[in-house]
Parts: sequence; C-alpha cells; structure tokens
Amino acid sequence: MPANPSFKAMMNEVVEFGSCCECGSCVLVCPHNVIDYIDGKPKQVAKASAAHDYCGISEGIGCDVCAQVCPRLNPREFELADLLYGADQPLKGAFGVYRRVVVARCTDSDVLGRAQDGGVVTAMLRWALERGIIDGAAVSVADPARPAQPMPKMVTTVDELLTSAGSWYTYCPNNLALADAERLGLERVAFVGVPCQVTPVRKMQLVDASYLVNGRKKEKHIERQTKFLKGYGARVALNIGLLCTEVFTYEGLMVEKIEGEMGIPLSDIKKFNVKGKVLIYKHDGSMVEMKLKAAQEYARSECHHCGDFSAELADISCGGVGAMDWTITILRTPLGEELFNRMVAEGLFEVRPIEEFENSMKVLLRLTNKQHLRVPVPPGQDASRVRVV
Repeated sequence: MPANPSFKAMMNEVVEFGSCCECGSCVLVCPHNVIDYIDGKPKQVAKASAAHDYCGISEGIGCDVCAQVCPRLNPREFELADLLYGADQPLKGAFGVYRRVVVARCTDSDVLGRAQDGGVVTAMLRWALERGIIDGAAVSVADPARPAQPMPKMVTTVDELLTSAGSWYTYCPNNLALADAERLGLERVAFVGVPCQVTPVRKMQLVDASYLVNGRKKEKHIERQTKFLKGYGARVALNIGLLCTEVFTYEGLMVEKIEGEMGIPLSDIKKFNVKGKVLIYKHDGSMVEMKLKAAQEYARSECHHCGDFSAELADISCGGVGAMDWTITILRTPLGEELFNRMVAEGLFEVRPIEEFENSMKVLLRLTNKQHLRVPVPPGQDASRVRVV
C-alpha cells in the first residue's frame, strides 16, 4: 500500500485540484487546530502569512492525521475493502463486497410518512435507539435558518431522529456531527452518510496509527494525534451508507432554480426524491416535478471525483434506485445483516427478493460501473490511483 499521505498532498492534490468533497473529516480530526472548515473546504488558519499548504507540525515533528482520513487520498475504497472484510467476503461484485441484496420497506406507517423510499434507514435507527444498540446517530436535519438546506446533527432521541427523515440532495458534512458524540459522551453512535462520508469514518477505524511513532515527537504528542485519528471512529458502532451519484449546489438548485425560477418558497418544501426526474414534496401534500436534466445543471463538480456509488465500505447500503416506496438494501457486514434480520423477525420490515425488481438491479449495476470509470486522474498519477485497473 502507498505511503501515508501528507498535509501538503491533501491541500494540493485534493483541495487545489478540485476533488475535495467537503466532508469536513480532515478538520474534525486535526489535533493542532491548523485547519478550519471555511466555505466548505479546509483552510490553513494557523499562520496567516504561510502558504495554503504549510503545516508546521507536519513539517516539524510530523502529524498528517488530516490526510489519513481524506476520502480522495490513498488508501482508496477498493484498497480499504480487504482491510474491512478480510477473508469474509461471501459475495463480491461490481458494487463491492456483500452478503445479500434485498428490497425492503418498513411496516411503521409513521416512519413511512416521513422517510425516504421504504424508510429502512430511519426505521433501523429508531429501532436501534429504542433498544440501546446505539446511543445516538449522526444524520442531517433541515437548517432552521436556511430552508431546504440540511445541517449535520447528532440525534439522541426518536423525536429528534424523525425530524431528520427524508433527503434534500444538497451537500451536508455529516462527519462534523461526530464532534458532538464526544461532547455528549456518546460511545455507540450510528453514522449515516453518502459514500464520500462513509469512507473517512472507515479510515478512522482502519488506518494504522503506528506511523505516528517516528522518533521526532514526545509521547504526549503521539497520544494526542492518535486520539484524534482513532477516537471519533471508535465511537461509531454502525455505518449506514446512502447510494449517491451526485448532489446539487444550494444556491444553484434551491435558490436560483426552485425558488427563483419556479417560484416555490423553500419554506414550503418537505423533502425531495429523484426517480428519473426530481420530485419536490411540499408540506401541503402536493408534489411538483422537475426534469432531472434541469437539476443536473447545478450538480457539484466535486461529486464527479467520486467513484463509489454504493457506499462499498458501509455495514448496510441503502437507496431507492429504480423503485418507488421501497429501499434497495445491500447487506455487507455480519453486523449489518444481523441487525436487519432481527428487525425482519420482529415484523418491522417487509422484504422482497431483488429478483422481483429487475430494473433496480440494472440501474444499480449501470450507475456503479459508470461511477467507477468517471473519476479524473490527478496530474502526475495513473488510473490505479483512483480505480481498480
């Protein structure tokens, strides 16, 4: 596996190159307050007169904790898979390692009325909270100050959770909510995110921290850096990934297109969905359609650097591709399958075989393969840096 990436590489090969996904994980784990999350990107704030890619700690005693969790630097998803799954890989296909693929829908009408597609993610989080399997969940909720714009939040009650149900299709740095897990003293949280957010969490859990011992720093520095690199991931007990091709800019899609051109007040919108077209659900129960092509004019360019459509490192991956009111559910790890099976046994999920949703499987495979191939190769690198070749 390639050498541990550096702060300088992160700032140049990711941020300056334009592939930074804005997950905020690097800022979350920075042990020395060198970077801050400004306008969606990490910015060097420790020394105003220094270059954007200068970190005195990195170039002095050594650190680079931020770069270890960046989803755009090595190891990439396809390299991490063997670390995560080891020899336990029952099935492996275009969309990664998995145990089963099913189509599911929760049986709770209250959840279904609020949630996305079949409500699998919201139902599982509710069930896990109520049984003490988790003590919180990192999710996105509507920002009260900016209608139709999500913000990261660590929810700890069912009532809080239910306010997070549904999707907005604009970017939200859910990883930043993990700071609240530490602040609140939570030890077993669920993390819900799109693939570029699931990967940093897995890196926190899987990256070997022994590189921090380099003979140039005091023990207290090693302990602090190790705590920041490994501590947040250690609190994540369940990783739920959301299938994702791309999301859209808030100012473009929401403000300019929907509110400006279409005349729909953002405060009237309840949630969104995408089914070959954009479906805008309003609080009054009505629904407005928009051509997907019109929305794609406002797609974030950063998303086109992502080759992981199906959250290949999650315990469970969920999405509504090719199906209305059902969730395509990829059970990847023994933990994910166990929790899902327990809920089925309790009658909380209605489950159907993926073979009954032939179009969904076709779409899943098509988008997975397309996304693997679309990632630009950074200057001076080769394709093996971003995909299996």
